[in-house]
Amino acid sequence: MKISNDAVDELKKIRDALDNMYDKLNTTLFEKKVAVKTIYKEVNPYDGVSENFSYIADKLKQLESSEIVED
Repeated sequence: MKISNDAVDELKKIRDALDNMYDKLNTTLFEKKVAVKTIYKEVNPYDGVSENFSYIADKLKQLESSEIVED
């Protein structure tokens, strides 16, 4: 696959945005469980979207390693 330099720049911006989202999502939060006694369960929001991040990151790597054509 051949891509232009402009496309490479856009891919880098997308990669930076994904890295930023990962940093914000990969944190431990606590979910409140109300019963007779209130307890809190650790949850990590990244766990719910990790497969999506992996897929997108893999596709970006493939595109970034593509042949660059001059604009």
